[in-house]
Amino acid sequence: MDKNEWYRTGENIRDQVQHAVETGDFTNLGKNIGDTVNATLNSTVREMNRTVETVGESVNRTVGVVGDSISRAVNDVTQGFVKNTPDRPAGTYVNRPEYRKPNARLDTRLFQRTPKGSVSGVVYAGAGYGVMGIFAIALLGSVSELILYSASVVPVVISGIFTAAGLCLGTHGARLLGRASRYKRYVGMVKDKLYCSIQEMAKRTGRSERFIVKDLKKMIQLDMFKQAHLDQKETCLIASNEMYDQYMLTQKDYEEQQKNRETEKLADERKQQEKERLGKAAEVIEEGKSYVRLIRQCNDEIPGEEMSDKLDRLETLVTRIFDRVEEEPELASELRKMLSFYLPTTKKLLEAYRDLDGQPDLSNVAQTKREIETAVDNINGAFEKFLDELFREKAWDIQSDISVLHTMMKQDGLL
Repeated sequence: MDKNEWYRTGENIRDQVQHAVETGDFTNLGKNIGDTVNATLNSTVREMNRTVETVGESVNRTVGVVGDSISRAVNDVTQGFVKNTPDRPAGTYVNRPEYRKPNARLDTRLFQRTPKGSVSGVVYAGAGYGVMGIFAIALLGSVSELILYSASVVPVVISGIFTAAGLCLGTHGARLLGRASRYKRYVGMVKDKLYCSIQEMAKRTGRSERFIVKDLKKMIQLDMFKQAHLDQKETCLIASNEMYDQYMLTQKDYEEQQKNRETEKLADERKQQEKERLGKAAEVIEEGKSYVRLIRQCNDEIPGEEMSDKLDRLETLVTRIFDRVEEEPELASELRKMLSFYLPTTKKLLEAYRDLDGQPDLSNVAQTKREIETAVDNINGAFEKFLDELFREKAWDIQSDISVLHTMMKQDGLL
């Protein structure tokens, strides 16, 4: 449709509206305008159909060429039979290793071959911008009449509404076409590896990463990407369920490793804090724990119940003493005598008793064992007194606090 015909259509609509305003008869106005618009649109549609037919013929020719190429490729790949020649009879199988072109066809399980909006976008854009062009001309004519001849404003309003509606419809079609075009670019980036980083997509399209993520989410929602997922941090597009499952397993292993590292780091930090809190007492406590382990080992290796009971008691006392020092590291200085004499001597006695226990039951062996048992009883008694002394200071502190509290309550008249 040429420009003159658009102008004549606009004038026709303007005259119909003007006539209805002047006569006050709006009965057939809607039908008349509708007929005029339909006639114009039909003309536009016919032109679009001719264009589509031309495009269809091009597509058919392209498909034919592609089909021929695929047939030739299949023949090459399968190393098919050759025609009858003087040196080769018909049906001879010939091994011809040649370069094989990669399969350019999209996997329809993962991607839409014809993306949504590629067809409807053309229709919406063509119809919308066509209507906009027609009524824009009518609008210009109506505005001119209004300015020059002070005509009615109604034709201007009606033409303006249809122009705006056509613009909205055309813009919507353009957006659909734009999304379909971007989809094809995204597919081109992801179809081979089945994954692509958002950063790379943004770099290759000139769009922001935020726009790419939002765009991909909409396409996934519209099932344009049939199996696609974004990773947890939305930094990568993964095009297949199988690859996404592998990613999730890898991510789970990574998170577990990170969790273990954090746990180990936290444990090391706590250990370091505890070491700093204990200061020099840490060495004393570690040495005491080594004696506890020795006592337990000797107890396991010595079979007699009587001696085993003595060693159980000894282990309990030594453990409680060093637990007390761990609570109050300042008490470590009081353990020096125990570590320098009592515990080393106890170690020698227990090791000697363990060695004697494996000897024949001679009188001197039995006598020595009894003496060691008596020595262990004395050591237990000494350790009990030492532990009692450690707690006595605490008891004195508690009694002092109770006494002060009692005095204050008495002064306040609470007792």
